[in-house]
This record gives sequence, structure tokens and C-alpha cells, in this order.
Amino acid sequence: MRDIAVRLLFFVGFLLTGCGCDAPEPRSGPIRRVVCLLPSFTETMSALGAAPMLVGCTRFCKADADVARVPWQDAAAVEAILRTDPDLVIKQRSRRAHDPLADALARAGVRVLTLPSETIADVRAAISKLGDVLGREEAARRLLTRFDARLKAVQEKYRDRTRPRVLFVFDRDPQAIANVRAAGPGSFLDELIHAAGGANALADAGRAYVSVDLERLLRLEADVIIDSVPQATGGLEPWRELKHLTARVHAVRDATLLVPGPRLPDAIAELAELLHGE
Repeated sequence: MRDIAVRLLFFVGFLLTGCGCDAPEPRSGPIRRVVCLLPSFTETMSALGAAPMLVGCTRFCKADADVARVPWQDAAAVEAILRTDPDLVIKQRSRRAHDPLADALARAGVRVLTLPSETIADVRAAISKLGDVLGREEAARRLLTRFDARLKAVQEKYRDRTRPRVLFVFDRDPQAIANVRAAGPGSFLDELIHAAGGANALADAGRAYVSVDLERLLRLEADVIIDSVPQATGGLEPWRELKHLTARVHAVRDATLLVPGPRLPDAIAELAELLHGE
């Protein structure tokens, strides 16, 4: 408890004074208490058998009820995280040059591990790294073996199939086909489309996330539309109201498909079945 108090006092003092005083040294020794700030990393911890080490996570993570839920950004996040007395905080690597949350935690003497989570390669690397850091190396090797075998089986199954043109919608108005945003080239969802044996209908868009008006949507002539907007209502009815739309539309409300974690090969297999009409 004294260690928590010291860290909190340092953090509050820093906020109030902006002082240049020396930060506490990061806690050394074995890692027993972990705060995880990304659902996919929390899921990876569970898959590695490291869930008992988890003392804090975000409200979006799947974890036991006795695990503290903490904010994942801003000053309130730092205070909430410090109250869990973590040995390590795991978070997604920021795209910006500076990561205010990681910097604040480091100044408070907390070890922080930041990992990218935007590609299939990132998922594999995170499994391996978390296995090393959390002392679950053998579990990580077994998980990666299953991960690779499952992914290879899916890709081989659909390797020689015709690739359907796919529009992957991740955002739109909840009750209408308006303000549509879809995955373009270079995005995580674009990689999923290709891994599942599809071709991105927005391959020539020139950006990873694309706004698509109704005229352009129809002009794309997609074979399959994946509607993954979780807050959407009305099922497929808004799509059926579109005249001249010939694409097969699938509503995917399970967030698993969007989580770059250890279950990703299963999500790709499900997506492949939708794309190829199975």
C-alpha cells in the first residue's frame, strides 16, 4: 500500500506543479500484477493461462468481475491504474510520437509494455512477446502453432476460388444506409478480406478508411457487403430498401471479427464462409 501511495503522490505532485523531480524507479522483480488496456491483449493473456495475473482492464475487455475496470486514456486513467498497484501495464502502441498515458505511468515508476495491434503479424508478435514477458513461453509456442495451422487451413481451402469483391462496412447511421465508412487498402479489415479469400472493392481508394456515399456504393458493384456496425438496428432491412443493389449483405454484430487477438483465425474462417456463400 505504501508503494501505491508514493506513486499516487508523485503523480498528483507532477500534475499540480509540473515539477522536474526524479520519478520513482520502475518496480523490479517478477511480474505478478498486470493491467491490460486493449481487449485483444487481455484475450491473449487468458489464452496463455495468465488471466490470474490480471488486476485491471478496460470495460471493453472480457475478464472476471473482480478485475478492476479502469479508463484507458487521460489523467483519470493514470490514477485508476496506479490504485491497482501493477507490476506491468500493457497497452497498444500509439501512432503518435509521444504517448501521454505511457509517459505518465513511466514517470510514476510503472513498467509499461506497448505493442502494435494492426496486422496479423502484430497479433503473432504480441502472442510471442506476452508469452516471454509473462513467463508463458511454452503456452505461447503452442498457441502460435494452433494459430498458424488454422490460418493456413483457411487460406488453402479458398486459395483457388474466385475472389468475390467485398465492401466491409464498419460504420454508418444506425437506422439507415448513410454516412457509410468502409475499409480501404492497408487497413486491418483489408487484410482480413484477403486472408478470407476476398478482394477489397475499395482496393483503389488510396486510404485505409473510406467514406462511401450511396452513388459510389452502388457503383462499386460489390459481390458481398459485410455490415459490422454493432449499433445498427433493423437487421438487413435498410439494405433491402436500396434499389439496384445486387450484393449479398451479411450483418455481423459479433465484435470478435474486429478483435486482433488469438481467435483471429476462427474469425477469418467465419468471414470466408460468408464471402463464399457457405
